[in-house]
Amino acid sequence: MKNLYLLLMLSVVISVNAQSKASNKILTETEWINKDLDYIRFDNDAVIYNFDNTKQEVQFDLENKNLSFKMNYRLAGDFKTEEFKFKIKEINKNRLVIVPVNTQSNDSYNKLEASALAKEKQYVFYNRGKLLSKVNFKTLTFHSSTCFGTCPSMSVQINIDGTVFYRGKNYAEPHGDFIGKLSKQEIYELKKILNRSQLSTIDKDWKQKSKRNDTPRYTYIVDLFDGEKIEINTNDQHPVLDKLSDFLLNIDKKVELESASESHDFEKSKLSLYKISQ
Repeated sequence: MKNLYLLLMLSVVISVNAQSKASNKILTETEWINKDLDYIRFDNDAVIYNFDNTKQEVQFDLENKNLSFKMNYRLAGDFKTEEFKFKIKEINKNRLVIVPVNTQSNDSYNKLEASALAKEKQYVFYNRGKLLSKVNFKTLTFHSSTCFGTCPSMSVQINIDGTVFYRGKNYAEPHGDFIGKLSKQEIYELKKILNRSQLSTIDKDWKQKSKRNDTPRYTYIVDLFDGEKIEINTNDQHPVLDKLSDFLLNIDKKVELESASESHDFEKSKLSLYKISQ
């Protein structure tokens, strides 16, 4: 009887551990976002998040159903650690609910933006792939600038039929004016990214709070078939846009570009903040 009890207890422990590992895998391999543009993405031992329009990349710990954001730094020769804790209330492949359970005063933080993390009593997130906002685009124009390093400066325009106009400038390869055409599969991938990037909400509701001076500036201009326009200028973009910028910055790897016989007239931004000179 005792052996049977031990076997039952062991099977329960194994089952709980298996469920915990499965939940942790779902958590760390999924991009999470909600309609307020709160966002979480895990990358190895780091977490990139955006809460209340406040963006940070920090370390994290995950144990059972406890998630903590951590930042280590040195102050006056001493190593310091700041930590903000959440309880995972619910998780499945499509939905995540976390509850702030931090016991420290927000004023005790120097590095972590605790006031943004503690703004809500609980946060409800959805799998990025399930929170769709369709973008019926006619043309997509993208400009990127240089930075203090070797960030490539380029302009890209993609039409709905897949036609690509490209101009590579400082630190960009190839350099010069080119033209090409995306395959149907690449157009599908681009539409998939666009429909999951919350562009309309970012255009209307998101404001960059940080004041960076060492990062490239990105401009997105999306002309829609209904005559509306989405326009975003930033040098510290919302992290949900990272897949879109990665697609556009690597356009030369997705399409066979040929030298253009004439220079293309790329659409320019009408927004003044973080505007890229053409």
